[in-house]
Amino acid sequence: VGCKAILVFFQYGVMANFYWLLVEGLYLHILLVLIFSPNRHFMVYLLIGWGIPTIFIITWTVTRIILEDTGCWDTNEHGGPWWVIRIPILISIIVNFILFISIIRILLQKLRSPDVGGNDQSQYKRLAKSTLLLIPLFGVHYTVFALFPDRSPNNYQIIFELCLGSFQGLIVAILYCFLNSEV
Repeated sequence: VGCKAILVFFQYGVMANFYWLLVEGLYLHILLVLIFSPNRHFMVYLLIGWGIPTIFIITWTVTRIILEDTGCWDTNEHGGPWWVIRIPILISIIVNFILFISIIRILLQKLRSPDVGGNDQSQYKRLAKSTLLLIPLFGVHYTVFALFPDRSPNNYQIIFELCLGSFQGLIVAILYCFLNSEV
């Protein structure tokens, strides 16, 4: 029971990570699109970040108990319980990627406006810097391997996710706080 509880908590942490990345993307997109919006919708963000993972983890736990209650739940003989977690994560990755593209489009429009000074090279440099900043912030790097099957032996995926996923907060802190002269 303890092992299963730890695995449930672990899966909840993984899913909450993806949904908080989605909340960051939604929040930034709303800030750029609705500049003068008096409502900040923080309760909605809390429900998305903590509530949606809770619903799917409870559903996953029930399906594991009904369909595959063997061992410590660290194997996936039936695909059903695994997809209860996998599909919401894939949806959050796809929505976040769409928000990322939309924000890059908005930034490109703002950089091309006549009010922004500087030459073309400095504008593209600022766009590149903004894009590099948004990649770890939105978790865009997860889209690289999002649709690969988990059972395929892919050492590159493990190395890629460990390097970027493990140090995502550090990368965001370095890019956003320490290397950004505007902060």
